[in-house]
Amino acid sequence: MRSSNERLFRRSFHGAQSKLIQFDESKAPKVTFGENFREYCLNTTIHGLKYIGTISLSAIERCFFFISFILVSILSIYFITNVYQKWQSSPIIIGLSPKATHIRDIPFPAVTICNMNQATRTAAEAIKPNTLEKAILNSICSMDGEFNMTNYEGKWSTVKKMLLSATQPCHSMVEACRYAQNIYNCRHMFRPVLTDEGLCCTFNSVDPSYLLWNRDSTANRTLVPDNPFVPIEWTPETGFIGEVTNSTFPRYIAGTGASMGLTVVLDANVKDYYCSSTSSYGFKLILHNPTETPKMADYAHYIQVGTENRIVVTPKLSDASYLIRKTSQETRQCVFASEANLSYFRTYSRNNCEMECEARLIQDNCGCVLYYMPKLEEDNKICSKADAGCYEKIRSSIAQTANNTLSCSCLPGCFEISYSIDRSSADLCVGKFRVRENLLDVNDSYARENIALVYIFFSETYFRSFSKGELIGFTEFLSNVGGLLGLFMGFSLISLAEVIYFITLRPLFAKRKEKQDRAKQDNFIRDRHFNTVYNNLVPNFLQLLFTLFHLPVRTLFSSPFSKKTGINGMCISLEKMATGRSRR
Repeated sequence: MRSSNERLFRRSFHGAQSKLIQFDESKAPKVTFGENFREYCLNTTIHGLKYIGTISLSAIERCFFFISFILVSILSIYFITNVYQKWQSSPIIIGLSPKATHIRDIPFPAVTICNMNQATRTAAEAIKPNTLEKAILNSICSMDGEFNMTNYEGKWSTVKKMLLSATQPCHSMVEACRYAQNIYNCRHMFRPVLTDEGLCCTFNSVDPSYLLWNRDSTANRTLVPDNPFVPIEWTPETGFIGEVTNSTFPRYIAGTGASMGLTVVLDANVKDYYCSSTSSYGFKLILHNPTETPKMADYAHYIQVGTENRIVVTPKLSDASYLIRKTSQETRQCVFASEANLSYFRTYSRNNCEMECEARLIQDNCGCVLYYMPKLEEDNKICSKADAGCYEKIRSSIAQTANNTLSCSCLPGCFEISYSIDRSSADLCVGKFRVRENLLDVNDSYARENIALVYIFFSETYFRSFSKGELIGFTEFLSNVGGLLGLFMGFSLISLAEVIYFITLRPLFAKRKEKQDRAKQDNFIRDRHFNTVYNNLVPNFLQLLFTLFHLPVRTLFSSPFSKKTGINGMCISLEKMATGRSRR
């Protein structure tokens, strides 16, 4: 009896284990790379890929669409490369601005006038020979003197004093002034400025406090103390900074026509000529940016005495879109004000940059600077006649465009203004000379030999500037690339999101789901294992126990213990034993 009961117990236990093993063999499916790629091909918005992933199509059909997809991909890459090269090679376009600019929005040009006489005879004859002043005078007039120029060490203070005392003062050269139909004191309109022609007179230039970093190192003096005009700042990039009125300078353009422009009467005082910068007598005149110091020797226009001159001005303004700031200077070929690093001038322009560069090269190679050049250091030596061979060689090398040894690579400013002129002249009517504005009362012979009348004015109220902008900006480049990808492949940003999803998110979440399913399966198997073992092992064990001790099973089942016990499965197991359903 005991052996039969043991066999019954072993059969029940091994039966539960066999059921557990059979259930554990079922496993959750895995997401493979091939399955993921096929799902992408079937669901992507890119044209043609769904045919590659369709299993119902034949291999030839799927190969046809695969080859087609490769070909259109190559074509799209080719055309996108062309667009990219165009974007990188020529991103800037220069064209006329669609918006016309009113002349009131820009300043009247700076007008610099020089008498060709670089030193008055009266001042020159008063200088004693074999003195430092005489050496400076000979250097200015390009004359050889008896004084030993090799030992001459010119200091800027001495040269400045000499220039101011030897040249014709502005109030003597500019006899009468009229601007915008109003007659002014020329002392209030013109101030002395140092140029390569010596000390000249300039109108409407930016005040030295806004023009230079160190105004004390120059001969550019402010106007007389009782000057009623107030200086304000102006740059080509920012325009006028501050309120513009009739009493501020630089002055705005008041209007068109000769009556609304600048009219000046110039007196050459030919009898007082000592040394001329040319082989004639008269004046040199140039119109320039108010923030620049002009080069009179190379670019100025001649104004003959005994003539009436009309100069019609046309502004030339260059501006730029701030969108091109991210483009390199070498590509856009211009410099913004915030990128400038000039040491002498506050406002960047190509002319200011070249003047600083020339002064620096002469200082580095010759150990001196010319008297009219920027003084980069307060104790700079002023070049004398003995240094002429050195600095003339440097200047000649800079002027040669083919010479790359000594060159000033100065790009133009992104915002610049210049003025072109159309000049006409006529002889003054001898015997009938009358300045209509009654600016000056002189006799006919003196006017014919010394006087020049100049009108400077604008003829147009509006003009159009040249503007630099993006030929192909990033937005245009992106739209071109998107158009090509859409044309060839139907590609869009959503397609890119799909690629990212199927490469990263889908495998990640599929793997996570697989782990969750495996955990659920393990829990399910564990529960089934316990229930199977419990439901098969406990009844057989109890039956064996009752059989060994000859206990009445039905009596135990009907007892209060079997009905009220809290042991899991006890009542069920006893019920099975009582009814005999646990046996088969």
